[in-house]
Formats: sequence, C-alpha cells, structure tokens
Amino acid sequence: MPFIPYADLGLLIVSFRMQQKEVERRRRGNINEGINELGRIVPNGSGEKAKGAILQRAVQYIHHLKENEARNIEKWTLEKLLMDQAMGDLQAQLDEMRRMWEQEREARQRLESEVTALRADKNNATAAASNANAGGGGSEEDGDRGGKRKRNE
Repeated sequence: MPFIPYADLGLLIVSFRMQQKEVERRRRGNINEGINELGRIVPNGSGEKAKGAILQRAVQYIHHLKENEARNIEKWTLEKLLMDQAMGDLQAQLDEMRRMWEQEREARQRLESEVTALRADKNNATAAASNANAGGGGSEEDGDRGGKRKRNE
C-alpha cells in the first residue's frame, strides 16, 4: 500500500463526505418530491402539509380505493350475471319467434297452394261448363224438362 500523506488523506475524506452528502441530499429531494406529489393527487381533507400527514392520507386513500374496487367488482359481476341471464331470455324469445314465424310461413305456403289448386279446379270446371254449353245446346229431352239438365254425379 502506498504512503498517503495526512494532508491528502484529509482531502480524500472531505471529498468522500461531500459526495455522500450530495447523494443523501438527492435521496431526500426524491423522497420530498414524491411526498409532495402524493399531497397534490390525494384528496386533502384537512389541508395539512406535514409529510407524515400526507403519507397517512395517502395510505387511507389507497385503502379507500381498494374497497371501492372490491365493491365495484362485486357490483359488475352481479350486473354481468343479470345481463347474461337477460341475454339468455332474449335469445330464447328470439328462437321461439323464429319457430313461430317458420310455422306461419309453412302454413301460408300450404294455404297458397290450396288456393292455387282451388282456382285451377274452378277454372277447369268453368271451362268444362262452357264446353258443354257450347257443344250442342242439349237434347230434346232436356227441352221437355223445361231446360233443366239432369245432374250426373
């Protein structure tokens, strides 16, 4: 180990102490800055500026926020369950309405088919009657009965 004169040793100690004081000053500055920031963002009930009071309010506020979060999570969970149930009910109603609509559509198609068939039968019957009337006007026996025809069934 080299020999260090007392004068140089004293300067080293002074320099080290100055560095340590600067480090400690920056540390305290960061702590104070953080406490001041907490004081600005935490609701101020009493208006105290003391560091201990600010820290205490911050802790209380964090606890308050955690309690609110727990209540909100419980509330949102219940609301979600209710919404899921309502959605299930609405889906069931929608499915029932679709089923009823499909039944109505099928019934309408059946009725339209029946109407079309009846119209075709009526047109065929009308055409057959026209052809019978235009075919010869009937026999004399028909004339003897006063123009009434015998119905064949």
